[in-house]
Amino acid sequence: MVRSFFSPTWKDLGLLATYGRWLGTNWVWAEWLAIYHAIFSITIPIFLVELTYPQSKTRIWLSSRMRILFHGLLVLAIILGFFAFPYDPGVLAIGGCIATVVALSWLAKKVPNISPTQRNLKVSWRILVPLGFSVPTIFFFLFTSALIPIAAGTMIVGAILVLGYERLLSRWARRGFSDLQKLGLMTGALGFFAAFLDFILESFGRLGTSALGVAFILYLLWIRKKIILQFPRSKSSAQLGSRMPEPTDPGVR
Repeated sequence: MVRSFFSPTWKDLGLLATYGRWLGTNWVWAEWLAIYHAIFSITIPIFLVELTYPQSKTRIWLSSRMRILFHGLLVLAIILGFFAFPYDPGVLAIGGCIATVVALSWLAKKVPNISPTQRNLKVSWRILVPLGFSVPTIFFFLFTSALIPIAAGTMIVGAILVLGYERLLSRWARRGFSDLQKLGLMTGALGFFAAFLDFILESFGRLGTSALGVAFILYLLWIRKKIILQFPRSKSSAQLGSRMPEPTDPGVR
């Protein structure tokens, strides 16, 4: 599942096939991919489901049987990956990945859940959307452009940026994000792809990407309208955050 971390011939690497490669590992690519998937493949999809289906916030999505099924599918995908992407990075590299996953999973269990008792964060969309947009923009160009001659410097800057964003968002989360504010951050982050990168890809022959981007923008606007309609008499307070906790939102994840 992480062959691109090690294979120098992975088709998406580009400059990163050599920039940041050391001891058989594509270090800059690995850091960039870990950040990308943590945000866009895990966090944002969960929040979008919760905003689209508010009742899902307080429910366990998968039954015990379904969890077993999906665990089995994950193992199957890993096994098939050995045949679909025939590159052997070595036992040490694979073992290191497994150990890292276990360690990070253990650390994630130790991170306390931020559950504010009030929702009084007063930060508007004019701040949240550009802030969200800055995340993929900065990381995309930082990690793929090799602007810093020394790859280790890129990785250090990337780690500092991650820590900076995390500290800011954690501080705001303690004051309580409203659903509309969460959507503002996600709209900015996804806007980099839907309103910018998808159109660039279309110009390079990736037919349909711009239509996909437009469709996703319309979807985000629909969610925004849906949230606002839940508070028809207090649109502004829904955007800035309310002092009353939302009954369907037990906490900010």
